[in-house]
Amino acid sequence: MKIKRVLIWSIVIIGAFGLGFIAFNFFIMPAIGGSGKSAAVPNVIGKPLVEAQKIILAQKFALGEVNDVFDSIFPQGHIAGQKPLAGSIAKTGRKVNLLVSKGPQMVKIPFIEQISLDQGLRILSSLGINAASIESLRSTTIPSGKIIGLEPGPGSELPTGGRLKVFVSSGLFGVFLMPTLVGLPFNTAADSIRSNGLILGGIETIPSEEPQGLVIIQYPEDGMRVRNGDTVKLIISERRR
Repeated sequence: MKIKRVLIWSIVIIGAFGLGFIAFNFFIMPAIGGSGKSAAVPNVIGKPLVEAQKIILAQKFALGEVNDVFDSIFPQGHIAGQKPLAGSIAKTGRKVNLLVSKGPQMVKIPFIEQISLDQGLRILSSLGINAASIESLRSTTIPSGKIIGLEPGPGSELPTGGRLKVFVSSGLFGVFLMPTLVGLPFNTAADSIRSNGLILGGIETIPSEEPQGLVIIQYPEDGMRVRNGDTVKLIISERRR
């Protein structure tokens, strides 16, 4: 009698397990994962949001969450990420979540003039800004090794990871940019040359429509890098006869 009762309970348990297995596979799982066929998730990375959504729906997937993120690679409004990943196999009807770029995160360039180069570079690095180049320029007011300026200047904005130029003082006798002399009277230009520690090395005159005695050509040209003691050549206007 006991054996018969055990056998009956065994049959009941096995039957219940079988029914549960059938229910799980044919009712619960389709409800969770969708009852459609499996397919590769489309790649919508880099697409505009509206276009990406059309592609997802056309491939029989569903639209999931859309979240905005800063991104320095993809333009604003374009897809920067997706889940499930492109190319992965999923049931059609599954939701595809999207990350939409809102462009790179911008950072304001700080005022770091007259501090040491090392300290300035640490401040820039902490903000995610890199120094594209470091150039030394002569300064009569800022000690050697201190930052003279930045390009772009303080208050401007750069994307995170952006690069700028850092100008560092080399003291009174370092490299500096040649001043503009063209358009100045000769005497004024000569004074500027001397006050900058340069040498007036040659003067020529040529007929010109400009008033007599004005500088019409200079070498080195304005903006070129020069040092104390470099020679400057001027060409001065002379009235046509």
